[in-house]
Amino acid sequence: MVELILAALVILAGAFLFSFLRAKRKISRMQAELSRAWQELSQAMAARVSALEELASALRASGYVSEGEPKLRKAIEELRRFGLNPRELAEAHERVEAVLRGIYRALPREREERVKVAQNRLAEADEELDLRKNRYNELVLSWYEISRRFPFRLLMRKIARPEPFALPGEEEALLRRHL
Repeated sequence: MVELILAALVILAGAFLFSFLRAKRKISRMQAELSRAWQELSQAMAARVSALEELASALRASGYVSEGEPKLRKAIEELRRFGLNPRELAEAHERVEAVLRGIYRALPREREERVKVAQNRLAEADEELDLRKNRYNELVLSWYEISRRFPFRLLMRKIARPEPFALPGEEEALLRRHL
């Protein structure tokens, strides 16, 4: 009888050990995926900043929206400054979007070709950024979901939680929708 109890305890201990090792491997894979996704997001943001600068130059050369171009340059500088924190980057991104909305409203219907090309390049950069942002946010939400499970909860206590690339109000809605 004692041997049977000891065998059951050894099997349970082995199962717990296996579970923790598997969870640890999964956590390290998720961290690597998050790191890659953030790097891709940063590259997409750099491409967008480049497209924004091209648009600002095209606006200046064309003489369109002369009061909007300095605001756009200032917003681009803020976007560059907040390159490491997802929440601050999302807020700076939103400020750029507000400036762009004002500029687009003030543009004439018939524009120079240079401005059209710059707008198209910016649209392509925005699409790429959206794809990368969604992928990164999916991984962050998966991280949150996994961190609530048993072995992961114990192992992830000491690991900093990644933040989604979203504004504070959007973050809560994103979490509610996913979880």
